[in-house]
Amino acid sequence: MNIFLLSSLLFLITTIYLNNKKTVAVYIKKSILPLMAVFFIAALIIFPKTSVSAASKGITLWLEIVFPSLFPFFVASQILSKSGIVSLFGIILEPVMRPIFNIPGCGSFALAMGIVSGYPVGASITADLRKQDMITGIEAERLLTFTNNSGPLFIMGAVAIGMFNQPRLGYLLYICHIAACLTVGFIFRYYKRQRNISIKSETHMSANIKIELKKLRNSDINPWTLFGECIKNSIFTILTIGGFIIFFSVLINVMITSGLIGTISSITPDFITNLGLGPKTIEGLLCGVFEITTGANLIHLSDTALVIRLCCVSLVIGWAGFSVHTQVMSIVSTTDIRVKPYLVGKALQGIISCLYTFIGYSLFRSLLLKESPVFANNSVNIIKAWGNLLTASIQYILIASFIMTAVSILYICITSILSKKSLF
Repeated sequence: MNIFLLSSLLFLITTIYLNNKKTVAVYIKKSILPLMAVFFIAALIIFPKTSVSAASKGITLWLEIVFPSLFPFFVASQILSKSGIVSLFGIILEPVMRPIFNIPGCGSFALAMGIVSGYPVGASITADLRKQDMITGIEAERLLTFTNNSGPLFIMGAVAIGMFNQPRLGYLLYICHIAACLTVGFIFRYYKRQRNISIKSETHMSANIKIELKKLRNSDINPWTLFGECIKNSIFTILTIGGFIIFFSVLINVMITSGLIGTISSITPDFITNLGLGPKTIEGLLCGVFEITTGANLIHLSDTALVIRLCCVSLVIGWAGFSVHTQVMSIVSTTDIRVKPYLVGKALQGIISCLYTFIGYSLFRSLLLKESPVFANNSVNIIKAWGNLLTASIQYILIASFIMTAVSILYICITSILSKKSLF
């Protein structure tokens, strides 16, 4: 009966929407923020204890984990981008990025930082590249679909160690997450593809490299002024992210406390439960639609098989949740980047990551389930320390920079050997 009433209600809503599509879309767009504000106030009144506790947890999460993890990435990415280093990398890595992802070489910076940092650094770098006209609007939309990813600190630390207490599972989840993002990037290379773009020749690349090096030498940018601007911009971005984290922390906890999530999960069709997804797992998936940490934790606490829990967690991490998506929307709102391709890309990444996780677990099950209690205990202490999080974040920045530099030098050496002349 509940399923019949729910289906009837959905059919009625769909019919009304299709008949008045434009009018309904305008009303929804203009009323969504006021409705969220009304909901937030109502939550504070109806569930004051839950709201205050959730807000406090959100502040703690932002201050103790998000701030030290992401702030160095924001500062470093802006410094490298505005100083001209990214332009140099872009010229060198154009022959690598363009054939695979149909993206200019400077997109490699967003990809590298997005892989080693976490949400929403990839989106922030993509927006910066677009603001500086280093990429077109279509290229920015294409780039955004696969460069905004979860970082190793969250997947290996919070999920694999903090939740499952099995560090080896972190490697599986992270590798599948990155493999899925690269797959999405390859798929979206055909998004609004322009056939008239060709890879630059070696001669042009050599000339462009010399031009960029000359610009770096003759640049009159005051390094301290640049550093101060990057700090201010990064603080503004990190504060905005904190606001979204706190809001969605309250939202998801009120939905759990009110029983809304439990009610929806209890009326799911039988064919879903026949797949091995228990009510707790479904509840975690529903929470993961909005916020990945709470969703992943609820999935971990369910009594379903480990492989199913891992696939569901991988799905949630790949999707990222509306908490991250609203942060991305806020970041790209000052550009002409549309978010529809991004949302499609994140949905695809979640599904593909789930599939890769199932395959990886099936192939390497015996290796993944080997116990390593000493490593796990040490890692829990490392992840929880604020200073160590900041240090690890800076280390990942250096790793990303080193990889990009190594790839660039390798390409220059190979090109020089093949052409029997130096590029410089």
